[in-house]
Amino acid sequence: MAFEGVTGSVCRRWRITPEAINRGRCFDWAQLVNQQCPSAQIFYIRRLMPHAFVHFAGLWFDSQTPNGVSDWRRLPLFRGCGGVLKALEPTPWQPGDRYWCQR
Repeated sequence: MAFEGVTGSVCRRWRITPEAINRGRCFDWAQLVNQQCPSAQIFYIRRLMPHAFVHFAGLWFDSQTPNGVSDWRRLPLFRGCGGVLKALEPTPWQPGDRYWCQR
């Protein structure tokens, strides 16, 4: 998928793995994806483990999910959370959103 290039770029820039992106640089990654593909919308979860990810063409993506998944709860970072995530819905990020500082 098109976002693999963003993942590779972030990994090289900060010398980290895709897993590490999801544990601290996920919003940076999502912003870069959105810059590359403006129709990719950034979403995030604040509870449990804050995580930013992208919705594009009916699929959900993060740095570890280059092919996307049909349900955001299936993203690798959320594995093992099961029923805890059932009641949660991701929040769409908007410019000016104070939860994630725009860099």
